[in-house]
Amino acid sequence: MRTVDVAIVGAGAAGLAAARRADELGLSVFVFEAKSRIGGRVFTDRESLGAVWDRGAHWLHSADVNPLTRIAEELGHPYLARPRPFDGRFHLGHGWGGPAEWRGYREEFETAMDRAAAAGAEGRDVAVSDAIDTSSRWRRMVHHIFTAISGLPPSEISTADIAAYRDTEANWPLERGYGALLEARYAGLPVELSTPVTAIDTSGGDIALDTPRGTVRARSLIVTVSTNVLASGSIRFTPALPDAVQAALAGVPTGNANKVAFHFRRDIFGLPDTSYVSFMDERDAARPACSFQIRPFGSELAIAYLGGDLAANLERAGEAEMVDFSRTALGDIFGTGIFKELTGIAATAWTTDPHTLGAYSCALPGEAHRRAVLAKPVNERFFLAGEAVSADWFSTVQGAHVTGIEAADKAAAFLRRAIAKARGR
Repeated sequence: MRTVDVAIVGAGAAGLAAARRADELGLSVFVFEAKSRIGGRVFTDRESLGAVWDRGAHWLHSADVNPLTRIAEELGHPYLARPRPFDGRFHLGHGWGGPAEWRGYREEFETAMDRAAAAGAEGRDVAVSDAIDTSSRWRRMVHHIFTAISGLPPSEISTADIAAYRDTEANWPLERGYGALLEARYAGLPVELSTPVTAIDTSGGDIALDTPRGTVRARSLIVTVSTNVLASGSIRFTPALPDAVQAALAGVPTGNANKVAFHFRRDIFGLPDTSYVSFMDERDAARPACSFQIRPFGSELAIAYLGGDLAANLERAGEAEMVDFSRTALGDIFGTGIFKELTGIAATAWTTDPHTLGAYSCALPGEAHRRAVLAKPVNERFFLAGEAVSADWFSTVQGAHVTGIEAADKAAAFLRRAIAKARGR
């Protein structure tokens, strides 16, 4: 097998963007993906329920400046653009909350967010939990939203991470799914599927990658897998990853987020398409809060969103527990009679998936500066890419997309230097 210019490990948003950019620059590329599909943590499921839903990423975050919004427009993939995606529906277990309750919760969350961002901007990289009023009526709902944003509980979220994130508050869902957009964007891109890379040796003249199909050689390397996968040792590196990189992986772990999707025969909710319902049971102070997307783009789906410690605990307990928690909450909101029309249930399990070991990255308190380490070349021909590498768009698809392009540009620059050096210039 020939030696290629760039070997790319992982065909998620970062790896695909890197491969396309490298091809545009005239570089020869191998892309290796452990899964039997492309997309990584961006996966549109069309089969499990007979309806389209995103198991992973589904928002065009900061959509008004997101480069993938333009790509969606070019490819004819519609999205729902509205000033704020959430519409004020809040169920309190004993009944629906009114506008006052919604405003109270939102004001409490936004105050906590402002406090956390201010602390981070002032250089105080502490836990977001320090910014939350633990005596507030809405503390469980505030906790839930922070876990949805970051994948970890507020006690494990860095205020500096919150301050660094570039958010325009334009968050628009894609009608056909985010995974479908990546499939359309990268159709025809050659990817070796079901081909996990188990070892990488960067000590020789060429980089050697061990796969089930044999050893592959490359002049440069881009690795795009999650921080948790890199930290797990499932890919053996020779020499070992530098201590600074290993510390960064530990400081910016991949958090937890899951969904449980329920499909119904007909519209049993009576809500507008693509509605959102928040749920916090005031009858049981120990019960975690959660939220649902109802009838996205007119489909007969209700999708529960679970994040952080709740998502981790339920996934550890098993799919049945995750489904039971979500089904009970949905029944408390709309009545258990809705389940007479239920046709199917599906759930995700990103944290126990060996190819992801989590959902998206979050810097721990005191560790936000570690993202900059991940953005630096591991060595002159070895680069990391992915949402965790982004300085201000981490945890998002566009963050992965941009860092993939940047890594390909870095690889190309290295190869140009190597050619010039070989020619004695």
